[in-house]
Amino acid sequence: MLNRYFVKLRGKSEGLSLILTLLIISSILTGTMLVGDVIIRHSQVVQGTEISEKAFFAAETAKEKACYEIFKNYKEITSFTLNGTMSDEETEYLATVEVDTNCPTPGAGCNIGAITSTNAWSISLDSGESFQLDIDLNGATYPSSIQVSRSGLTASDVIVYECTTSEDPRICSSTASQSFSIIFPYTFDISGYAGKYYKLRINNRGDSSETYTLTPTSELPVGIEINATGTYSGYERKVKSVVPKWQKYGI
Repeated sequence: MLNRYFVKLRGKSEGLSLILTLLIISSILTGTMLVGDVIIRHSQVVQGTEISEKAFFAAETAKEKACYEIFKNYKEITSFTLNGTMSDEETEYLATVEVDTNCPTPGAGCNIGAITSTNAWSISLDSGESFQLDIDLNGATYPSSIQVSRSGLTASDVIVYECTTSEDPRICSSTASQSFSIIFPYTFDISGYAGKYYKLRINNRGDSSETYTLTPTSELPVGIEINATGTYSGYERKVKSVVPKWQKYGI
């Protein structure tokens, strides 16, 4: 009887060991599958991020190239399209450009929308500060004139730089001429834009801040809007950027 008891007990122990072994093996397999799934998903995320970044950098490249072509080579803006391929010959980019006439400082100098005769642009300059607007976008439609006024009597200068353009793309064909005025309001005539480029500069020479207002006869271009797209391995990234043609700085 005792022998048969031990035989039964040993049989139960072996069965229990087998069940525990199977459970352990199942747990190990399940853990291995979970870890493998996490690793695969992580690899896919990393790979997707790398591909997406390639597309993003292609879009950034297109934006920078478009800026160079418009600002340095004076390409005609209304028909401008930039497309090409990166050095790997797989990543593609595309950029288009539009004229920006919107108020650069909504609520702090003009209202939202285009700068026009009914939405003038006010610029506040501290003592010693200067403002400059480049009027040299090839193909942009500029107003016939801009009136420059000031809110007070602070000593101020208005300086206009003008050059005649030629060749293709349009560039300054000679040294820019300069005209100077301290009379306000000052009417800046740019009706000859078809064959010229201009720079308008305002200097605050006084000891206090002053506000100057630009009132154009029609919509005033103040920069460009670039829409760039980069594409790589099915991923597409877009970049939209407004690049100004004006700046404020110290004299």
